[in-house]
Amino acid sequence: MTERGSTYNHNGKPTAASFESRDLAQRFATAIEEFNWQTDYFKFCQLLELEPSDYAYEQYSYFQQLAESLTRFNAESLAKMIDAGLGRE
Repeated sequence: MTERGSTYNHNGKPTAASFESRDLAQRFATAIEEFNWQTDYFKFCQLLELEPSDYAYEQYSYFQQLAESLTRFNAESLAKMIDAGLGRE
């Protein structure tokens, strides 16, 4: 049985994320989580210099979805996706 969260390359060997990507993933996820926890719609608009509107509310909703989605992955999984996206798999 495989370890939860592990991925394999095309040769069937386990892959490991780079240290830089793990650090980046952890810092990014933590920063988004903290910002989401500390902000509301009006602070979000202020930070992004948006006038409260349907468009701004849609953007705020997307941000909330992003924050929620990031909690569904651990830093190692996010780092592996970063590495793959940068061609470092």
